[in-house]
Amino acid sequence: MKGIDKLPYITSSHKENLLHSAEQYKRFARVEFEVLEVAGQNITVRVTQSEYEGGRYLSAKELTERAAEVFKDLPAGTQLIIQAHPVKFLNVVTADYINQQIEALGLSHTELARLLNMRPENLTRILADKMGLTKLGKAAFYYLFKYLETGRG
Repeated sequence: MKGIDKLPYITSSHKENLLHSAEQYKRFARVEFEVLEVAGQNITVRVTQSEYEGGRYLSAKELTERAAEVFKDLPAGTQLIIQAHPVKFLNVVTADYINQQIEALGLSHTELARLLNMRPENLTRILADKMGLTKLGKAAFYYLFKYLETGRG
């Protein structure tokens, strides 16, 4: 856990418990905690989740609850300020990502255009990064690739 050394008033056993909890969340759900700032009795913690194979993603509310659970044994009077950052998988969908997936899945441009019911020339513009994608378009590419990766395609 990054920034845990900013918590000077916790015991070594409490620190060990925090590190163990954080390690388990990172291992099984790709959730990471970082102590950003300690100002008096206020502790600011960032909790983020990365993409992972399990595919069970937590909302901002759920991430906040998990962070509160991990840091529940802080000394009385301590206020925990949690900044939750859930996965934003659409940010990964770029022309480079699409080209990598096409190559990894062994798709031709014609096949991909057919699967997405789009004109091949529009796909070519997207792949050349000359035409942007809407959130809906990014979601279509993302979930199609996820579907094809599972072998059901």
